[in-house]
Amino acid sequence: MTSSSGIQVTLHNADLWKKFNSPMEMIVTRKIGRKMFPILEYSVSGLNPTAMYEIYLHMERMDDHKYRYRNNEWENYARGDPITPVQKIKHQSGAQSGMFWMDGPISFEHIRLTTNSKAEKKDHIFLQSLHKWRPVVTVRKLENGDENPNFDEEFRIQNVWFIAVTTYQNPAIKCLKVENNKMASGFRSTGNHKNNLPTRGTKRTASETFPTLPSSTSPPSKMNSNGHFSNSHYSNQENFDFSMTGNSHQYWMNPNQNTWINGYNMEQQMEQPVINQWTMQNFGHPTNLNYEQYGNPNNTIGPEFYHGLNNFNCTSFQ
Repeated sequence: MTSSSGIQVTLHNADLWKKFNSPMEMIVTRKIGRKMFPILEYSVSGLNPTAMYEIYLHMERMDDHKYRYRNNEWENYARGDPITPVQKIKHQSGAQSGMFWMDGPISFEHIRLTTNSKAEKKDHIFLQSLHKWRPVVTVRKLENGDENPNFDEEFRIQNVWFIAVTTYQNPAIKCLKVENNKMASGFRSTGNHKNNLPTRGTKRTASETFPTLPSSTSPPSKMNSNGHFSNSHYSNQENFDFSMTGNSHQYWMNPNQNTWINGYNMEQQMEQPVINQWTMQNFGHPTNLNYEQYGNPNNTIGPEFYHGLNNFNCTSFQ
């Protein structure tokens, strides 16, 4: 739009606004207000490069009607609320030269829309919901460094207007905002906001977190200083002889077993430790008890227990 003085104001991000179907919807909230998207970003030309100017923005009611979204379209259904006084918000850059304003786009990204008529924050604009609003840009030329309303010129972009809503009514508008607003990536089905995060670690599968117990037919990967496997689980307990028990530095052996069992090469005959009263007491059992009196150790942990570990599923704990 060009004024009689030769000043021209255009919408700098017009291509983004054109992506949206009319009418545009803008969310308004009561407590802290809501920033606009798309934002209002203008370009100005025709200013005196050395003169000083201030840029203002306010919202103007377009008519005296109240609207509602019904049957996939907006319709006028009631008389509008009383029109409130104009609330002009000065651009946060303050007074600047014409060259400054013409050098780049003028963004009102900091503006917030609210339904709280008593909001006192300088960047909040009070709007009545379900009414049509048009942004208006005011260029004010300063005379001798002082504000002079007589030098105000207002600019309205014809196709830039919206309906204030407390929640989106048109699903198409909502989808377009989610797809084009980088701050709304968390609402996308792909969750694109997570794709740029640095990798913090490698996720392990259940088989890696809970590895399969060693096979009884293969040698161990590592033994400790006592010649024992660090995780001794007995996967073939039916054929294992528990008749010889000792302290933590001793082991059990079935002389008839001729394969590897959890880290022990059973093909070589190993000397059995001598069981006496001291070792039995140290092991925690008196010397005068037999299997029938304290139970058969083979029935304490059966092979089905270790079979359950092999089939362990971590989702059972979720």
